[in-house]
Amino acid sequence: MFEHVADKGPMPASGRGELPRVSVVIPCLNRANFLVPTIESVLRQDYPRIECIVVDGGSTDGTLDILARYEGRIKWLSEPDRGPPDAINKGWRMCNGEILAWLNADDLWAPGAVSKAVAWFREHPGADVVYGDCGIIDGDGKCTSIACVREWDLAYAVQYCDHVIYQAASFIKRPILERVGWLYPKLLHDHELWLRISLSGGNICHVPTLLAYARHHEENLGYRSDLVIPLKLEITRAFFDKPNLPASLLRLRNRAISNAYLRGVNCLFFDRFKCSRDIPRSLGLIAQALKADRSNLLRIAQYLFQLWYWLAAMFLKRYLPVEVYEGLRAKKRRLVQALSLKNVFRPKGVEGS
Repeated sequence: MFEHVADKGPMPASGRGELPRVSVVIPCLNRANFLVPTIESVLRQDYPRIECIVVDGGSTDGTLDILARYEGRIKWLSEPDRGPPDAINKGWRMCNGEILAWLNADDLWAPGAVSKAVAWFREHPGADVVYGDCGIIDGDGKCTSIACVREWDLAYAVQYCDHVIYQAASFIKRPILERVGWLYPKLLHDHELWLRISLSGGNICHVPTLLAYARHHEENLGYRSDLVIPLKLEITRAFFDKPNLPASLLRLRNRAISNAYLRGVNCLFFDRFKCSRDIPRSLGLIAQALKADRSNLLRIAQYLFQLWYWLAAMFLKRYLPVEVYEGLRAKKRRLVQALSLKNVFRPKGVEGS
């Protein structure tokens, strides 16, 4: 028996009939150090109809020994694949769920996440995707922040090259995936999927509650600026090449490409920033942003300020005594709060799918 049946806990209060099965796919390759908490976060859900499938790409680090211990509680296979999107698509085609999700092998579902998502679907039958807020955890599993994400808006997501949705906190109805197609076969497949679903008329809804935890660590592919920067630009340009795009979206093209270059500056700072290498790269991206849309001056100026601010912070952290540096940080936080300028100092979240 490969379908996990948990002890009966709180049920969604609304709706009638049999509860829908939720199928989650965990793509995996050499993640033995993180995999157990991920699987346990699924098996400990209070929802009674969860199907868990781990699709391993041929791990050599002890992952298979871990999976064998869960035999009968999850379904799994191990064979070479073409990366996470291929593994997820493979798992989705194997599963029987009416609601689909995926968890990277280093992320976690929050307690009660599935019950909350299903309850939302049952209360809002027109929803195709629901997503919630997401905690950020470090390599040791410590929660460092909570990302309270914005409501989905296609024009905003396109214009600012913002993926908006933390994939770990998302749940998708099977019919919308079957209608629009499965995952894009490259990194940032979640970003591209939300755009495609929304453009097709899919209804994407924010559930204002914590549903998952995304793990940020050095091995996270979302920090690989050499991968993320060109893909952000590729996805943005490809969006505007789609036929029959509404005029309201078409007119955002130059601004969207400009902002995609600016997103690249954020990526550099999350990928082991080295001044000698990455200051010229950052300035080059900012110059490309200006070339793409000269009217985007205000946002470009914000990124120039942000670059200066990050460099100053790096310098002070390196050369000031710890207590002095922390004191300055505390004063800065108070000033930011007083002036309500948090969005100037705090970059948007980085993709890790």
